Amino acid sequence: MTDSIISLSGVHKDYVSGPELVHALIDVNLEIAQGESVAIIGQSGSGKSTLMNILGCLDRPTAGVYKLGGIDVTESSADERALVRNRLIGFVFQGFNLLPRTSALENVELPLVYRGVSRRRRRELAAAALEKVGLADRAGHNPSQLSGGQQQRVAIARALVTESPVLLADEPTGNLDSRTSLEVLALLQTLVADQGISLVLVTHEDQIARCASRILTVSDGRVQRDEPNPEILDAAELRAEMG
Repeated sequence: MTDSIISLSGVHKDYVSGPELVHALIDVNLEIAQGESVAIIGQSGSGKSTLMNILGCLDRPTAGVYKLGGIDVTESSADERALVRNRLIGFVFQGFNLLPRTSALENVELPLVYRGVSRRRRRELAAAALEKVGLADRAGHNPSQLSGGQQQRVAIARALVTESPVLLADEPTGNLDSRTSLEVLALLQTLVADQGISLVLVTHEDQIARCASRILTVSDGRVQRDEPNPEILDAAELRAEMG
């Protein structure tokens, strides 16, 4: 691991809800190094989704400083944040968010379209990303022709195709069974180990959180605990034990 790819200093986020001011995040300080995997856990309403929105440049903090890849994005406009997102962040969601009538290859190509990459180069990069997630033979299949686990692998390939240094995964196994969840987690662990990607993972499940090298517990808008994981679970081994 090298210098921090993500740096939050004194970050607050307030929302107006009717007559009330809601303090969604309170004085969050966070450093995440390149190549580190971090799980964020917390109950509904704890602030973890707000934190992920800020990390993903989908929202701006009310106060404090957020630097991503050394770039201060705190006061960036919506267009500037969109550019940073496209260059530095890959997203994986619980619901896969794939275009239903579009092939796996074309779904993976999509972020490159926004970058203005040529059609031929897009195809090359998307095919390589699908190969990384073990789906080279499913490139022409639409999402309805793929299992849930395969759809999530396509979503991961789409997040990887831009070679972004940060991968934000919001409940990526929430719609998957236990075996498939571990397969997806094993893939994410491999990407962190082999490619030095920084993984930030939101989950409600203790076992999944323990697959990360560090665990953040968020409650009432604050990071209550930020601890290294003393015994990182190997998702591939857990999957193998299930038979």
